Amino acid sequence: MKSTHAVLAVAALSLGLASLAIPAQAAAPALPDGDHLVTASCNQEDVTFHTVDAQTGAVTAVGSANEGYNCAYQGAWDATTQTFFSTIWDDNSRLVVFDTTTGALTEVGVVVDEADEPVDVYSMVIGLDGKAYFNDYNALYSLDLLTAKATLLGTLAAVDSSPYGFSVDPTTGKLYLLEESGELLLVDPIAVTASLVGTWPISEDADYSYGISIDHAGTAWVVESRGIDSYSALWSTPLATFGVDPQLSGNIVSAEGDDPTMWWVALIYPQTPAPAPAPEPVLAATGFDAAPLAIGGLLLAAAGVVLVARRSRRTA
Repeated sequence: MKSTHAVLAVAALSLGLASLAIPAQAAAPALPDGDHLVTASCNQEDVTFHTVDAQTGAVTAVGSANEGYNCAYQGAWDATTQTFFSTIWDDNSRLVVFDTTTGALTEVGVVVDEADEPVDVYSMVIGLDGKAYFNDYNALYSLDLLTAKATLLGTLAAVDSSPYGFSVDPTTGKLYLLEESGELLLVDPIAVTASLVGTWPISEDADYSYGISIDHAGTAWVVESRGIDSYSALWSTPLATFGVDPQLSGNIVSAEGDDPTMWWVALIYPQTPAPAPAPEPVLAATGFDAAPLAIGGLLLAAAGVVLVARRSRRTA
């Protein structure tokens, strides 16, 4: 009997040590207050704007569908105007604005270059200064959000697979481009350079890494293809250690029960107002004009200096 108790005790201890050695995967982090993830569908019909539950991957449609539009490519939030932009792909890339409260979209126009030739938009980003950029594979363009006119800035030589994710770090203003092979590149739009900062560890049941969005806590939210299980899945990882210990939120599926085709997420957040300047000090209301009082004070001070000087001479 004693030996049986001893065996059971050893087994229990072994199970306890095993549970410590193999920790369960931690839950995905919550978004910081004020941050929201959104996306839009790519079902080849009736593009629909959605909100995204960061901790589960579930999406909820906002308003009605936009009939006659096809796939929505990665969108970007203009914090300076509180406007959400995206591009719709049919025969050309069309710049659109989504109303984040109703889901309705308004078309700005076909994205064209300096020669008015259409340009393909793989993914777009808007900096904290309101300047917009996009990539056509490894070609980097600036984009006029009012006219959909594009200006070629140059070629990102470091790009070697299709980049479908573009995001700004809302705390630093730095721009990051994610390739489908998992490479995360830091992009300098002025120097037109891209440098490798990390690699996404694509999961075994996925094929590619697609969208990326960075929140105010420094968490990078990554969307990867999910194969036959689901079209895509939402993951998270600290930007500072990109790709290390990624956390799965879940497959991007609809709260209504269907499985929409989506492959990116983007961050929207309210604009933080600049602090109001400190008020100028003012004299209390006494019924007297402040200017004569100030001049009188200066005259009294000058008279005091003269009196002190005269007394000094008399005593000398």
